[in-house]
Amino acid sequence: MATGFVVSGRGDLDALFKARTTAAGSNTGFLVGAQDLAQRFEQRGAATAIAATGFKVGATDLAQTFQDIAYTPAFTPVTHTYTSGTGSTETVPAGATSCVITVHGGGGGGGMKLSATGGGGGGGSRVIKTVAVSGGQTFTYTVGTNAAGAPTQGSSGTAGRASTVTSASPAINLNAGGGGPGTFTPTGGAGGTATGGDTNTSGVAGLATGQGGASASGAAGGTGDGGSGVIPGGGGAGGIANGSGAGGVGVRGLITFAYT
Repeated sequence: MATGFVVSGRGDLDALFKARTTAAGSNTGFLVGAQDLAQRFEQRGAATAIAATGFKVGATDLAQTFQDIAYTPAFTPVTHTYTSGTGSTETVPAGATSCVITVHGGGGGGGMKLSATGGGGGGGSRVIKTVAVSGGQTFTYTVGTNAAGAPTQGSSGTAGRASTVTSASPAINLNAGGGGPGTFTPTGGAGGTATGGDTNTSGVAGLATGQGGASASGAAGGTGDGGSGVIPGGGGAGGIANGSGAGGVGVRGLITFAYT
């Protein structure tokens, strides 16, 4: 309902000020029916105000007394996704109050046996953490890069690369470890392990028969003769002797910041 007090070009005060949700402040002396305006609108908690209304309590315009609706606009949820970055900075957008951070580690590279298939690389792990945030806060992040497979017969792949997110405020230290390397013995690489989150999920180990391990997100490991894993974090397949001559690539991680 309208108050009957209008700001030229902006409409009735009900369209400009926030409805009261907490205990009322001192009366202003301006009434809507029998109700004082201080019973209807929130007291202003910040210096910024809309244009003066022309109605005053003593020497103070009502626009300085009450909180205007436009001062805290609704925040539109947004997700920032990163596929690379080392020691990079993520800044919380203005208006955000909560963030779900999901961190995927990289997969391990596949191995290469002299006379048989090498072991598959392990899948990368995953961390999920929900934190309270405010605009302007920062996080430091690193996305785990690809891990090479065994370069020649009789060699092991490269260990998967960890992805991390850290911050002093809010205080977090998220680490999504990479999968272990497939070897030439042949042995599959261990699944990566994760720490620091509300949920910490390990990756799947690679197989001695050459299959790469799936990541904690479910991204598949590589198959066949030195096949690469699937992003994010799938382990590379072992190379087949007298085939490709190399193990598969353990693929990179991924980091997302989902704000509301």
